[in-house]
Amino acid sequence: MGPGSWVFASLASVSPPKGVGIRLGMLSTLTSGGVLAEDGSVKMFLRGRPVLMLIPDDLAPTYSLDTRSELPPCRFKLDWVYGYRGRDCRANLHLLPTGEIVYFVASVAVLYSVEEQRQRHYLGHNDDIKCLAVHPDMVTIATGQVAGTTKEGKLLPPHVRIWDSVSLSTLHVLGLGVFDRAVCCVGFSKSNGGSLLCAVDESNDHMLSVWDWAKEAKVVDSKCSNEAVLVATFHPTDPSLLITCGKSHVYFWTLEGGSLSKRQGLFEVSARGAGTSWP
Repeated sequence: MGPGSWVFASLASVSPPKGVGIRLGMLSTLTSGGVLAEDGSVKMFLRGRPVLMLIPDDLAPTYSLDTRSELPPCRFKLDWVYGYRGRDCRANLHLLPTGEIVYFVASVAVLYSVEEQRQRHYLGHNDDIKCLAVHPDMVTIATGQVAGTTKEGKLLPPHVRIWDSVSLSTLHVLGLGVFDRAVCCVGFSKSNGGSLLCAVDESNDHMLSVWDWAKEAKVVDSKCSNEAVLVATFHPTDPSLLITCGKSHVYFWTLEGGSLSKRQGLFEVSARGAGTSWP
């Protein structure tokens, strides 16, 4: 999960999926009963990531990591998600025509109705979401995620998922095997029916790519910046113009003839303060 996030779940009386298992490991020296001497906790590995778990008081005196038992005849059902990832992400909180606020926490995209005090959840991602964009139709959503890990330790590639905010169904998946480390920015074009999507990954060069998302086809890509990129967006009236910005930079891009060209914004200081202009 991302920093500062909490995911609450309730139990549902359904059978757990086959093949689900949890590996338990030791955090420090164990007592003879297999319980941590310091605080009675164990470290569990979920998809290759360590998670510290506290042992219930009634089980702590006799708990042992060597004990094996059958999985319980139930599994968790997501009920409510607390928190918001704002520390290292930008432009990731939007209001939909339904009155719902859409944002993300960990690997969950949350649609929260303040009036009804109700949440719906898009659960298509397999690891942390880092960016979100809303299509001009105000129904279609794009979310990009970091590289993940299966419970066997295999890497899962970062990608972008396009999904319907009404049905919560996945429409398209973009960039499997294309993006590196994570997708940090996404944005739909605004003036051509939203047919294009731009995305920036977290490779060393922070590659900017433009996609015909309905065809799941990459149109073009280009090196963006060696510095962190925080925003990628299309011009509001011209789909051939894009803007990216981040740490100590802003670039103005032109999409023409199947290629991307860029010009760097000029930072100027005047009596009114710092500003940026088109070169």
